[in-house]
Amino acid sequence: MIPIEVYIITIVVLLVISYLVYMYGRKKGANDFAELCFMAGLFGKTEAFANYNKYAKPGGIVFVGDSITQDFNVYEYFPEHKVYNRGIGGDTSKGVLTRLNESVFDLKPAKVYLNIGTNDLELIDDGIENIHKRIKEIIGKIKEFDKTIEIFFVSVYPVNPNMDNGTVGKRNNNDIKELNDLVSSIEGIKYINLFEQLLRGDYLNPDYSIEGLHMNQNGYEIIKEEIKKTF
Repeated sequence: MIPIEVYIITIVVLLVISYLVYMYGRKKGANDFAELCFMAGLFGKTEAFANYNKYAKPGGIVFVGDSITQDFNVYEYFPEHKVYNRGIGGDTSKGVLTRLNESVFDLKPAKVYLNIGTNDLELIDDGIENIHKRIKEIIGKIKEFDKTIEIFFVSVYPVNPNMDNGTVGKRNNNDIKELNDLVSSIEGIKYINLFEQLLRGDYLNPDYSIEGLHMNQNGYEIIKEEIKKTF
């Protein structure tokens, strides 16, 4: 006869295993759902860009990136220029590679300002070198489309995990600096180093940020003034 203690231990072990399987499935389901939501948003925004492009004038300035670009109100910051915002919240270098037609080529711009990579560190996490390679591929495709387009890479901005570590996630300033250093040496671009200007000590200046990742209006004023010098 099996002792009662063995039954109890067996039941406890099975309950723990069941719980772990449940939590894994729940997390995976949540991640899959979040990815589906992002992809739907990406396709929706890309489709909208394709429609907007019918009304755009060639020879303008286009800003391409993620939510940090999306929230950069270029239309009011630079009213005297033909500017177009093609930022999509949550986007990565992989996403930008899928939408170059709608975000760059259809506009036939004179200048492209690219700010991408911070979400790769959080969402893809396949190494700095791979992010660098994708950014280099983006730049190469733009040059292949029209070698006269001026391409500016706006450095990936620093983060401040002390403000909201949950939002900052796996991003850290050592990785960001390494990525910026690699991208800054890509041939055929002009590099805008805002990383250093946005720092206070070792972290993103809290006066410039909402929660340690995204910019507030003070941060965008710094960014606007630096970019304006390149027009």
